[in-house]
Amino acid sequence: MQNLDSALTGAATVILGAVTLCLALRYASGRKLHPSEPTVVPPWIPFIGHLLGMALHGGRYIKRLGLSRPKEPIFTLPVPGSRIYVVTDPSLAAAIQRNSKVLSFTPLIPDITKRVLGLDDGTVEVVRQNLDPEPGDPRGFLADMHDVVYASLGPGHYLNSLSCEASQELCLQLCELKDNLQSGPLPGGKTDLLSLVRHIVSTGTARYLFGEVNPISGDPELEQAFWDFDEGVGELLIGIFPSITASQAYRGREKIVAAFINYLESNHDVGAAQIVRDRIRVEREWEMSPETIARSALSFLFAGIVNTTTTTFWVVLRLFADPQLLASVREELRAALAASEEKIGHDTLSITIVRDRCPTLSAVFRESLRIGSENFSVRLIKEDTMLAEKYFLKKGAIVQISGGVIHSDKSIWGDDVDEFNPSRFLGAKTRSGGFHPAAFRGFGGGKTLCPGRHFAINEILLLAAMIVLAFDMGSPDGGPVLTNVAGFSWNAHKALHPHRPPCDGRADEANAIPLPSNRLHSDNLYTTALKELGSLETQPLCHRIAARLLVNNCHLLHGQDETAELADTGRLTRDFIDSYAASLAICDLERGSFAIPRECSKFREPALSKVEVAKTPHLHVSTVEIDKCLEGLAQSDSSWTTWISYRHKAVRFCEIAKSDNEKDSTIHLYKKVTEIIKRFSEKVEVQVEEQLRRVDHLMRKTTEATDSLLPRTESLKSQLKGLDRLINEKLMAVSKQSALEVQSGLQDATQLHDVVNILLESIRKNQVQIVMEHNNALQTVRRDTFDGVETMMATIATAASSSVRLQSQLEETELRADRVMEKQNKLEKSLDRLQKFSHDMFLSHGSHQDKLDSAQRSVMGILGALQGVESSTNRIHSNFLSGTGWSWWPHILCPAASLFLGSYRLAPSIARNLLLLGLGEVAGLTISAAQVIRVDTSMPSIHNALPNILKTTFNDTAQMFHEAHDL
Repeated sequence: MQNLDSALTGAATVILGAVTLCLALRYASGRKLHPSEPTVVPPWIPFIGHLLGMALHGGRYIKRLGLSRPKEPIFTLPVPGSRIYVVTDPSLAAAIQRNSKVLSFTPLIPDITKRVLGLDDGTVEVVRQNLDPEPGDPRGFLADMHDVVYASLGPGHYLNSLSCEASQELCLQLCELKDNLQSGPLPGGKTDLLSLVRHIVSTGTARYLFGEVNPISGDPELEQAFWDFDEGVGELLIGIFPSITASQAYRGREKIVAAFINYLESNHDVGAAQIVRDRIRVEREWEMSPETIARSALSFLFAGIVNTTTTTFWVVLRLFADPQLLASVREELRAALAASEEKIGHDTLSITIVRDRCPTLSAVFRESLRIGSENFSVRLIKEDTMLAEKYFLKKGAIVQISGGVIHSDKSIWGDDVDEFNPSRFLGAKTRSGGFHPAAFRGFGGGKTLCPGRHFAINEILLLAAMIVLAFDMGSPDGGPVLTNVAGFSWNAHKALHPHRPPCDGRADEANAIPLPSNRLHSDNLYTTALKELGSLETQPLCHRIAARLLVNNCHLLHGQDETAELADTGRLTRDFIDSYAASLAICDLERGSFAIPRECSKFREPALSKVEVAKTPHLHVSTVEIDKCLEGLAQSDSSWTTWISYRHKAVRFCEIAKSDNEKDSTIHLYKKVTEIIKRFSEKVEVQVEEQLRRVDHLMRKTTEATDSLLPRTESLKSQLKGLDRLINEKLMAVSKQSALEVQSGLQDATQLHDVVNILLESIRKNQVQIVMEHNNALQTVRRDTFDGVETMMATIATAASSSVRLQSQLEETELRADRVMEKQNKLEKSLDRLQKFSHDMFLSHGSHQDKLDSAQRSVMGILGALQGVESSTNRIHSNFLSGTGWSWWPHILCPAASLFLGSYRLAPSIARNLLLLGLGEVAGLTISAAQVIRVDTSMPSIHNALPNILKTTFNDTAQMFHEAHDL
């Protein structure tokens, strides 16, 4: 019980100290670094509480904090060595986006990519060079890569072409699904929608980005490895022993990197999309290793797959979960399909028409992003700054724009913010700017606005449109489709028809899904085309002839753009591009000693050299011959990828060839516009003069009215001054009172801090003092116990020697004396056990002072009893020397017998031992007094009484030992 009390007291002390320390640390972490710093949210677990919350719950942790503070547009999360400022207000988000020089994401890229992609230190140092160059400064790797991506994915010809290729590839994937459904039901009659969309998007994306021969589409294990990597990106970002803490993602990443290394070493990248080849070119210019290029390719593949998959899944699921919404979107898509077929051709769907004429589908897309997107726009604060001239942001800290909180703000989106309601993006509210421009964070914002957003929108809308038009979907149990179910049944609803070749072949990227009708040009694309055309001039004669014929004929086509090429039912322009791209590809294949299909004999150098340069567009082969040649090239992956590569170049060559015609048309149009503007200006001048006269008249009237208002204005001005003075006086009084209250609060906090320090110091001193007193008391008890036992042992030794001398004098009692000695030896062993028991008993006592005092009094009682035993022994010895030595034994045997007998029947305690010794001593005194009386009468009676007493005592002792053994 004493040990339990001691343990409880110690535990309570420790808990109190820990709680006090946590409260003190929480108070310290909640202090502002600057009076204007945003409100600080201290963690309940000091220092690391917010980091643990973000590690365990991700974006939901910060979203929960933001939603619990709706009146805080920005707040501070203290973390070890830094701060995180979380912005939840669109106006502040816009202010951050405008200040891109001081608040930049670029400095964070090297460390993030190192952890997620596993880049080596040398590569990271290259990436760190010239991260945010100003105009005229040397450009770094990231700046060069930025130019490549933004030039390719910005609105223009290449974006349209890439969107077309992606949609065609996805169309082929859906054709395979259609064929599987028509050949038989799905296994179990259902499938997992998310897994199906993942497979379609990941396989299709890998093909249109990295070519037919790519690391993903041909190996299901690598496809699964990619999704393992995706699921563990958060753990990899932490960067603490990733091979252990994120083992599955780590293994998946390394598998894909190894596959990409083999892809690069096998030169399969020649069949990749232009943007991929441009990225690889920049990386090789910066002398990056194949492993680094492979890891970069993984990041680009990740960007092209993950968000597209998730968003497409939710768009499709939301549509099929609402029959009325599905019917509305299908009606819009049917109208868009009809318009596309009328304008372009049979079974074609224009993304431009879809985006213009399918507002409900676009609204479902945006609402799915609003509900499902919890992304963060992250910036590093490069120097101390005042955000919106109100909030202080510390240099070196991180500021995050929380898209999840903004997307869930009722003040922006209404009371139904948690409900899926696409109508919020329809109608006049959106067109009139009812929402803050920075409130929709689906693609980020500012300088970090997703560069691939235009491509992603095209791809997602077209994929969703094809699924909605071509398939039906229902719940496996026949009930309605819910947004939280995993299984779906599919049925083919409408046939999909890619134009060339059919579903089980290869798709021409220019056919299945037509390009938008409006196209923008890019100076970077013209520069690239001129460089490529110049490089062909250094190639063999075959390349130069094909390029010359292509450029000459395109120059004569009077400036039709790529969209018109695809819409042209005569296929004239497209046939020129396909034909001479085939010739350029065959030139390369012949130089590499590849087999050339016999259908392509008219596209080879001997046939090209006979073609004369005409003044009108003329093609020496027919459309049928072109198709047959391309079908022959499609039989070989190398031939087909080579043709795809040269077709991109041919399109660019055709554009620069037609640019002169476009300039002439522009000049002619400019002259006409100038004449129209001249005639319009003459009429406008007359109207302007009339309007000026009216304005002058109105100005005179306005001046007169203003003069009449001057006295009233002066009176109002004086009243406003008085009001301003009154407000200032009251404001100063309130400010002073607030300052006094703040100062008082700080003093109270300082006093609380001092009290806590004093309390902690007092607890520490008391603990040290208790421990010292406990140790001193134990040492004193141990020393006194040892002294008492030694005295007892000396006394027992004296009694033993007296017994020996008594044995020599009493020959007739020799046998009984021997038995006495044997019992005496057993008694000594029992006393040893008593010594050990006493020692253990004293060690088991607690450390409290009052218990130690009680133990000291008990020890003093033992010493008194031992002194009584010693005096009794002395009397026995003196009696023996005086001739009456029979009276010594009761004072030893009786207390010892009483102590041993009681030790096996009573609970051990100091009080019990003292009581037993006292009872034994009383019995000994009684027997001794009787012996003295009997000695006075007759000395020989000792010889008769002693054996009887010894016999009784020995019998009791023997019985006691037997009982002890039984226990």
